[in-house]
Amino acid sequence: MKRSLAHAAVVLLTAAGLNASLPAFASATASGPRCQGYECDAKLASTTGCNDGSHVPRKEGAKVTTDRGVLRVFWGPRCSTNWGAFDPTVPGHYKVSIYREEVGDRPLMSSARPSRRIYADDIPGFRLRTTMFYAPEAQVMVCVDVPGEGRVEAGSWGVTAGNWIRYACTEWI
Repeated sequence: MKRSLAHAAVVLLTAAGLNASLPAFASATASGPRCQGYECDAKLASTTGCNDGSHVPRKEGAKVTTDRGVLRVFWGPRCSTNWGAFDPTVPGHYKVSIYREEVGDRPLMSSARPSRRIYADDIPGFRLRTTMFYAPEAQVMVCVDVPGEGRVEAGSWGVTAGNWIRYACTEWI
């Protein structure tokens, strides 16, 4: 939005015969990532530039295919971070979490975004992502949970009653 307003101002000034140039906005991809080290924890790779050059590691268990979708661990070498993603292939409620093993004085950590109801119209093409963990040496694991016993409130973003059941996990990568 800021960029388009600045562009509109430059067009108006140029039309009036004045010289103007666009300001150099900080870009995560042009000037480097927007976080470093442990400050990347709990942030989204796509908003920090850490997803540039990312890939699923070529390790056994980094990608798990289930009858409900595909679960993956991603590695972002630009920020030395990992995050997870679940691409559902059937409608349902899902919650995706990432775990980082204990390393040094940092305890085992986990991060989960709110659960999400996926409808048939959302498939294919919808991806549920976790936030990142800085993990240059520590291993991570990504899991997807589904609602267990209890009532799921229709149309809500999350499960309001009941328990979550661990459905699938990647290996520790």
